[in-house]
Order: sequence, then structure tokens, then C-alpha cells
Amino acid sequence: LNRPEKLNSVNLKMATELNQAVKNAANDKSVQCLVITGNGRAFSSGGDVDEMGEYLPKAGDLFYDLTEQIHSIFSTILRMEKPVINSLNGVVAGGSLGFALAGDYRIASESAMILSAHFKRGFVPAGGATYILPRLIGLGKTQALFFGGKTLNSNEMLEWGLVHKVVSDEQLKQRTMEMAKEIAAGPKTALAETKKLLLDSDSLSLDEELRRERDKNRVSGNSGDAVEGIKAFLEKREPKFE
Repeated sequence: LNRPEKLNSVNLKMATELNQAVKNAANDKSVQCLVITGNGRAFSSGGDVDEMGEYLPKAGDLFYDLTEQIHSIFSTILRMEKPVINSLNGVVAGGSLGFALAGDYRIASESAMILSAHFKRGFVPAGGATYILPRLIGLGKTQALFFGGKTLNSNEMLEWGLVHKVVSDEQLKQRTMEMAKEIAAGPKTALAETKKLLLDSDSLSLDEELRRERDKNRVSGNSGDAVEGIKAFLEKREPKFE
């Protein structure tokens, strides 16, 4: 996200460009892992309020178009068959909440903080936040963020389960890239099929999910990744997945 002078607030132009960039990454076979982060002091301060002001009294019309782009970003991140890492620096707010938390691995700097801010602007939470937050932290904590206006610091984000790791501001980029390389070197078929299983797991019955597990294990078990993984174990060496 590259509007550092505006704390990477998301206007329609930026959302459209980010949507296309994420789709390109999903479809580019040379891309093995996608990292999303913010340039400067913030991941994103949310929607661009200055742009909203230009649309008054019909800011909702802008927000309708804006969320169309952001929802597409959010959906692509969840559905792409590649690992996505959210590297959260500074503030994460408003319309960026959904795609900031949609990645498979989320790492935050010590200065990171998260807040909703939708109600302060008179808007309903959007961008996928009402989907992802209850699944990550439960309904009660989501309500505290939305209705109570609670701001979480990086340690609270870790305690609540919004991120997997917190590192110093100075280490964030290095640790993120180390994690990206490690995940990218893993078994791609197994990762892709696991993402599919997790995405729908809370909307299916026990029997349906177990059937899907069995089916996906056949797919991954017949892949070259499984051949390499089993051979590596038998030969007492680390696997080298292609």
C-alpha cells in the first residue's frame, strides 16, 4: 500500500489498483507467496475521508463502489491457492480491516494497532470485516471492536488471535520475508487444499467436512509434493518441494 503521506488511506484509485495487483499475483505462476504491507508509518488508516467529503451528501455511493473493489481483494486473498502474509505496520483501521486479516499468516510490528472507526464516520463495517473477525476472535470481541470502539495494541492483537507473531518495528520486514521464503518452500498442493478446507469449515456439517478432508487428502497424497515428503522422511533428509 503506497500512499504513505495519507497513512495509506484507501481511495477508489488505490483500491482498484490493489485489486488488480492481488489478482495478478494469484494468477502469476512465478509468484509463490504474496506479502501485503504498508509503506511508511501505517498499514492503512482505512477509507480516504477526504475523498468521501467530495461526494457528500452521497458518500454512500462512493463507499458502494469502494467496497466492491475491497471485497474483491478480500475474496481473492481467501480463495487464492497461494500463501498470503499480512505484514502489519502501524495503524490498521476501517476499510482495511478485512484484507489486513484475511491472510494465512499475520505478523505485526510492536507499534501496530487495530481499530474499527466505522461508526465514528457513520458507516457499517465493511471490506470483509464482518466475515473475518467473528471467525478469528468470536462474536463478543468483534462487538467490542465495532460497538465499543476499542483500539488494540500489538500485544492485545496477539492475545486475541488477530496476529500470529509480534516483532520489533526494525525487524518486521526481515522477519516477514524469512517467513515468506519458508512458507513458499513448502508443499504447494497441500497448502492450497488446506486453504479450501478451512475456508468453508464452519459452514459445513461434520460429515461434509470429513468427506472433504478425505477427498483433499487423496489429491495431496497423489501429488509430487507427497512423493517428495515421504521419500525425504524415509531417506532421513529435509524435503525439497518444487
